[in-house]
Amino acid sequence: MLFFISMSLCICLLLFADLGKSTSLLYDSIINLGHVPLFAMVAGMTLWVLDRVKWVSTDKKNYGLAVAISAFLALTTEIIQNFTPERSFQAGDILNDIIGAGTFLAIAYQFRRELKSRTRVFLCSTVYVSLMISCMPVIVAFADEMRAREDFPLLGSFETRWEMGRWKSEESSFRRVSMYATDGYHSLETVLSPGLYPGITMDYPPRDWRGYENLTFDAHLEGTEPLPLTVRINDLAHNEEFNDRYNRTFTLQPGANRLNIDLSEVEHAPKGRLMDMEHISILCIFSYKLQEPRTVYFDNFRLDKDI
Repeated sequence: MLFFISMSLCICLLLFADLGKSTSLLYDSIINLGHVPLFAMVAGMTLWVLDRVKWVSTDKKNYGLAVAISAFLALTTEIIQNFTPERSFQAGDILNDIIGAGTFLAIAYQFRRELKSRTRVFLCSTVYVSLMISCMPVIVAFADEMRAREDFPLLGSFETRWEMGRWKSEESSFRRVSMYATDGYHSLETVLSPGLYPGITMDYPPRDWRGYENLTFDAHLEGTEPLPLTVRINDLAHNEEFNDRYNRTFTLQPGANRLNIDLSEVEHAPKGRLMDMEHISILCIFSYKLQEPRTVYFDNFRLDKDI
């Protein structure tokens, strides 16, 4: 019973504890993959509670109950996380939870049972395919991180679909297109919707910007009216206060624009300290109180040095 209580506390800690700011998309993907072994433990503990004597040798009814209870707990924990600071509801986590529980139960069910060969093959094949599905985000994140390191100081050029995982949108939508590209063959078409802060955020830039003088990127604005856009940059130490980050508004003119940001200004932007240029956290581009939809094509985000 002590073991059961200890494991329950460990599971609660892993599900609800604030693990701090992420250092990379690969790190986040590995953390999310941790739901698989975590809920394999949940399924095993559930099966033990249902039948402490036979445990893995219990009947099919208890296996069915273990599946249902594990799925219920997966959904419940995600709903609870949605109301806790720094955590949110993630459908992908529920999928990994179910895969983890299903993997344990599918393997445990074969223990000391006389099963037909085709049944064992089916169960093992299902486990293999499910685990591969769970591992794909880690594989993709690893491949993209290797490419990002190879491309640096180029931060974003939208030449691969994998790269899109570094970006997210708020009150807007984006997609890779072959229009107005200034580096390679693709740009990021961003449709800013009317709202308070519509924009895009690069959550996983290469962190170390030391030794570079400028951040530049291209923006092609559709329409006939100028558009003010604000660029926000902060480091991992950011305290979420306005005066602890870089914020500057630029006015895009219709057609092609190139924005140049002095990284010395970025470094000295936080009040009372220097920006940690070795650990840049996000690059965010947004409009403020936008009244009508606007479309901007972004490309060629890079760091450079003055010549």
